[in-house]
Amino acid sequence: MAEADLATTEAVLRERLAELEARIAKFAERPERGSGVSFGKRVGDGTTEAIGRLTEIGVGESLEATRDRILAALGRIDEGCYGICERCKGPIAPARLQAAPESVLCIACARAAPRR
Repeated sequence: MAEADLATTEAVLRERLAELEARIAKFAERPERGSGVSFGKRVGDGTTEAIGRLTEIGVGESLEATRDRILAALGRIDEGCYGICERCKGPIAPARLQAAPESVLCIACARAAPRR
């Protein structure tokens, strides 16, 4: 990958990382006092609150996984091996890196990898 392209990719990854960290930090904020649903109101309120919190946990875990992939890609830039598949050591297609610059696996290895 050309130096200019690599610098642009690194800038994009760092920008995405900053956005993700800001979103993750929002999940860590304490809720406003009195904003929780208290039991004793309508029957479904507690269930709605529980489902909302479970959804937030899933979103938070997804954001953290994306952050980890971005950090791995940035580490690979620093090591000089960005664009090379972690698993098979072959090149990662430029179109894949353009679409998902945090990719550390080529398409074939990503397809073969177990989903988490």
